[in-house]
Amino acid sequence: MPWFKVDDAFWSHEKVIELSPEAGWLWTRAGSYCAHHLTDGLVKRQVLALLGSTPEIAAELVSAGLWDRASDGFCFHDWAEYQPTRDEVQTKRDAWKERQRKARMSRSDTQRDSHRDSREESRMESTSPVPSRPVPISNEIEEPLSDASASDGSLIPPDWRPNQTHIDKAASLHLDVKREYQRFRQSAESKHRRLKNWNAGFTNWLRKQAEFAQQRGGSQAPTSKPTPMQKLNAIEEAARRLEAQQVKELE
Repeated sequence: MPWFKVDDAFWSHEKVIELSPEAGWLWTRAGSYCAHHLTDGLVKRQVLALLGSTPEIAAELVSAGLWDRASDGFCFHDWAEYQPTRDEVQTKRDAWKERQRKARMSRSDTQRDSHRDSREESRMESTSPVPSRPVPISNEIEEPLSDASASDGSLIPPDWRPNQTHIDKAASLHLDVKREYQRFRQSAESKHRRLKNWNAGFTNWLRKQAEFAQQRGGSQAPTSKPTPMQKLNAIEEAARRLEAQQVKELE
């Protein structure tokens, strides 16, 4: 917004000292009007009534040398020497808009880079079968691993891996998640299966494998490698059996 500049010695200037209060007020109010509407100091006759004045009071400003007559009204004397012109104001406004545009573009680029980095970090974390920290559990809708979704699904992504939810699910069903993942991927790739939600598809696969194991004769025994404690218990059991056999031979 431009400002109408008034010198702090205006009140005592020789051109002003003899003015009526009405003329001084017209000069001040008309200057504010011209600065706001960027008229370059032009005050049309019809604007005088809007400013609460008359041509007679305007003529007083002309006589004092503060205004000049114009074809359609009056004009501030030497406006461009003391006040910013329309072109100067517009140039500054355009420059400000350009700075704002560049600032918005810079912020947009920064946000886009941040989002891209976040997606890349999430993708890299999902490539590990055993994440370093729990993955948030999503509200998955389980889909049957069948060709029913082939019309609008996608092939299994090369970087798809089981998440922490799958790992916990496999453990609760006494399944080896690594072995089931390999079988799941081999089946999906060999049959060119398409699914809309591969996370839900693998969850369904685990559930089906547990059901098949039960149908073959009860709950499937854990197929994962024995823990250190299990190995220790097995060694102790073997030592007890050997000791009992040696005692029996001595008898």
